[in-house]
Amino acid sequence: MRTLPQCRPRGFTLVELMIAVVVLGILSSMAYPAMTSFLQKGRRADAIKALTTIVQEQERYRSNRGSYAEVLGAGDNGLGFSSSQLSQISTHYTLSLAGVGNPAGFVSGYKLTATANATSPQAGDANCATLSVKLEGALLTYLSAKSDGTDTSSPPLCWAR
Repeated sequence: MRTLPQCRPRGFTLVELMIAVVVLGILSSMAYPAMTSFLQKGRRADAIKALTTIVQEQERYRSNRGSYAEVLGAGDNGLGFSSSQLSQISTHYTLSLAGVGNPAGFVSGYKLTATANATSPQAGDANCATLSVKLEGALLTYLSAKSDGTDTSSPPLCWAR
């Protein structure tokens, strides 16, 4: 008489599954901070692009009118950006223009600032909460600050070169 071979149960044991879950947890705990850092750097690059776009618009405005625009919005002394255009240019930062107009903060120039929105995920980027471009005379300076106001411009931490 022949005996049937015994079937060995197939599948994973509970211990094997728990080891896999622990390994997955360790890998994801290492990957998540790196991923958020890359996302913050990408959003920061978007803010830099927005600042650069507005600097170019300011130079175009000055070449046509002899002075810099006093506001980002529409009007006689404005660049003509609507609030929806500004929100499309930079969705995670609030853009502001200072130093031009009456009273002027600079003899010739302006300061353009991008500040991380408090409701945006970019608010977690504490080292580069504020990015600025300052034009004074013919000198264009790139500035940055932490969320507590500490200057991070030298060495340049936030502006990729």
